[in-house]
Amino acid sequence: MEALAGNPLFWLLALIGVVLTGISKSGFAGGAGVVAVPLLALVMPIPQAVFLVLPLLLVMDVKTIQYYRHHASWPELRAVVPAALLGIVAGGLMLGSMPEQALKLTLGIISIVFALWQRLAPVLGGMRGAAWLWGGISGLTSTLIHAGGPPVNIYLIARQLPKLTWLATAGIFFGIMNLTKVIPYLLTGEWGADVFLASLALLPVALLGTWLGRHIQGRIQDRMFMLCCRGLLLGSGLLLVVQASLR
Repeated sequence: MEALAGNPLFWLLALIGVVLTGISKSGFAGGAGVVAVPLLALVMPIPQAVFLVLPLLLVMDVKTIQYYRHHASWPELRAVVPAALLGIVAGGLMLGSMPEQALKLTLGIISIVFALWQRLAPVLGGMRGAAWLWGGISGLTSTLIHAGGPPVNIYLIARQLPKLTWLATAGIFFGIMNLTKVIPYLLTGEWGADVFLASLALLPVALLGTWLGRHIQGRIQDRMFMLCCRGLLLGSGLLLVVQASLR
């Protein structure tokens, strides 16, 4: 990690990834929050990238909840959170053993297909048990590679929530998930002080990203917001597929 601290490419990728993640969380319900880990994985091992990003996600979650908490849909949260918690348990048991390439490729393909095929929304997101399916997948993929945004957004897009309700609900959902993920991450015994110090150094960048996201979403209408979410879902899926093919 000491070598990374003096690597300009590491800080450039971290800056880009963290700012985009912050904008995504507070402006687009986490639709592109998957970008930080794949970018950092270009210059560091994926487990270290995952550990580095988690404290930043928690800070972003706090700010997002602070911005939108009064608009949250508690029925939707009650529907998806239990499944997500089960997914986190499964992901915690699989940490370090699940082939990341297979996970990235599967999630990337699902994201791309959904983003390009608008009629898939009521089929995938509105199916019986959709909250359990996508909530569980979100908890699993979030624990392994912080890629919980695309699965839960498949469900939320189908629910056709108003923009602020979507942002608030997603913010609280991710806040609960990321706080819970601290437990399995600590149990791995691989969350080093050097990685945590790098996270602290990037906190101002995380706060800047969430501030930008809030101001960007306030200038976008609901229809454009939905299109942006689909675009971010497509971009996330493509990035995951590229990452899977390169390893």
